[in-house]
Amino acid sequence: MKCTSRSITLLASLLLPAANACVLVEGARIHASDLAFAAPAFAALPADKDLGPAPAGTLVRVFHKSQLASLLNGAGADLPDSICVQRKREAIPTEVWQSAIEIAMAKLCPETQWKAQVIEYPRHLLPIGELTFPRGGIVASRGPVILWRGALLLPDKTSVPVWVRLDIRTQRRANVLQRALAAGTTVISEDYREETIWAPGLCVAPLNPHDLNGLIAKRAIAQGAELRPEDLRRPPAIHRGQSVEVESASGAARIRIPAVAEQDGEVGERVQLRSSWNGSKLVGRVTGVQKAKVDE
Repeated sequence: MKCTSRSITLLASLLLPAANACVLVEGARIHASDLAFAAPAFAALPADKDLGPAPAGTLVRVFHKSQLASLLNGAGADLPDSICVQRKREAIPTEVWQSAIEIAMAKLCPETQWKAQVIEYPRHLLPIGELTFPRGGIVASRGPVILWRGALLLPDKTSVPVWVRLDIRTQRRANVLQRALAAGTTVISEDYREETIWAPGLCVAPLNPHDLNGLIAKRAIAQGAELRPEDLRRPPAIHRGQSVEVESASGAARIRIPAVAEQDGEVGERVQLRSSWNGSKLVGRVTGVQKAKVDE
């Protein structure tokens, strides 16, 4: 199939000569003054004559000799075989990445004291634009170092994906353990107290201390650690080996069956039960302390 126009040819940077062999432009449009550096014949045109869009992002645009001639209306016989055009690119300094993150954090945590330190970012050359980091670009992490994906917004409204790794800590009221807890330990009020800490991660609402009493540690937690919701679970309403009253329905009839739990279960969970009448296996939904229901 014959191409209708060869005026724009976009190729990946790796398929072309090094960037310093191309004409570099800063804006979203290519002007005659830009091509004049590689083809003096273009100096005869008005310097601001628009010759078309600059390539997006890190791509390049190639003008072949016939295209160059058409832009000059046939004039200028002494033309190169081709000219490649690329957005001007540069290494973005550390302080620019840091400033972009600080702007994003100020919007994200306007009422919280925070510290954010960029520790890693792309080192390759990038077009000139504005860095932006939306909340949705944050990759969840339990530790202080997170990955935050963002974009480099270019003047022509296109963008280049970018990223940073950074250490984020926020100041907040938190529940701090006063003694080490073994896995399976029930939390009591003497185990923790509220303190102001610098904690890894983004700004979050602190736990209400009264919500922790009676919860159980899922894992071993060291003294001095922050007591977090994901480290705790509710105590089981039914324990393995415990007698359970099971409600069963058949039509309008309701009967209660004595059974023994074969596993722990919280309210709402399904557990394996064994009937005390005939030893048959049952699956019931926990409805309360030592209570379960066999659904119809």
